[in-house]
Amino acid sequence: GGIDALNGEDLLGIKAFQYDMVCNGFEIASGGIRNHLPETMVKAFETVGLDRATVEERFGGLYRAFQYGAPPHGGMAAGVDRVVMLLLGAKNLREITMFPMNQQAYDLLMNAPSEASPQQLRDLALRVAVPKKD
Repeated sequence: GGIDALNGEDLLGIKAFQYDMVCNGFEIASGGIRNHLPETMVKAFETVGLDRATVEERFGGLYRAFQYGAPPHGGMAAGVDRVVMLLLGAKNLREITMFPMNQQAYDLLMNAPSEASPQQLRDLALRVAVPKKD
């Protein structure tokens, strides 16, 4: 990875420094080493169409922090739900999840997601924009 890879022509060939912890064929944790260089951050965003000014405006906090010299950093986090699934011998996460969603990402117990009421939209100063038909 890094800025040298971003300057190359084969962007789809860039490799990430990521890792997973697997137990009995189940991923229970994952992590990676993250970018810490401001120029690499800008170049990565340029590859998806954002210029430096937009990056500084939209991600200014992180960009400025990198200017001070953030050290190389990374980490790993365990999926507690996945560990519980293994400990209980469950076959999938839905068996141990407190509020499982169905295959349409709908929570039958909580009736979620549901439409926001007009009052909720007003409270949050939101309005629904319906796309115009051609």
